[in-house]
Amino acid sequence: MDQDEEDLFLMQQLAPRNIDGVHNYCDGWCERCGFVTRCAVYPSLAREPMPKADNPLFEHLKDRFDQVRTLVARRSTFSSEEALKNVGDVSAADSAICAREQARRDERRRHDPILREARAYSDLVGAWFEVESDSMRAHADALVRRAEVENVDGISLIELARILDAVEIVRHDCLLIFVKLRRAIAGRDDSEREGWDDDPVQNDHNGSAKLALTCIDRSEGAWRAIAQWYPTTGGRALADQLAALRAAVEERFPRARAFLRPGFDGLVTPD
Repeated sequence: MDQDEEDLFLMQQLAPRNIDGVHNYCDGWCERCGFVTRCAVYPSLAREPMPKADNPLFEHLKDRFDQVRTLVARRSTFSSEEALKNVGDVSAADSAICAREQARRDERRRHDPILREARAYSDLVGAWFEVESDSMRAHADALVRRAEVENVDGISLIELARILDAVEIVRHDCLLIFVKLRRAIAGRDDSEREGWDDDPVQNDHNGSAKLALTCIDRSEGAWRAIAQWYPTTGGRALADQLAALRAAVEERFPRARAFLRPGFDGLVTPD
């Protein structure tokens, strides 16, 4: 970043319309966010867009659903249009102490039932798509063939869009849930040990848990939508697994839902 870019970035961070901290508890899905123009971090991300990972299944479903929309439209009047933390220098002895303490904390978290469940869910999502992708493609192909030969008024174009959205949601959220729960649990442990948080609600571990719960809620709904269109026990089981994980997170972080995320839950700075 040259001097001009540094100056521009600084001015954007200090812009009066920015919402202080809006990026701290977001899901990182900038293209779906209504607060990018009020985010101090987004300008630096926007300069170098992150390349989208290949998602052959999504592209296949989108192509087939687009075909269905075209076929249906011919017979219908319906028309569808974490910032880096600064770490100070420490002595070798202090570093060794910190490393041992960190190792103990990591070991506790490795066996934490919530984190184990969240990690297992993330792995199962990847496995489910690996196993089911071909069958989902075939299911979409069959829908196109139906639309070619039948007057398929029963096909909901809105529902097709919802399925595409559901696939994106579960793929986007599956690892994010684990990452945010790990931050929440680590933050609560550190807070209890160091006495960092004065506010029992507006603190970082509740904010991270709130974001994880938000992703759990929408991913559960997405799995139930997928399972309705493509009935398998696997999709329903993943939705049920998220419901159980949500109950465990709410029990561990009973005040998380009361946390107000800047911007998303109404906390904003004056224009």
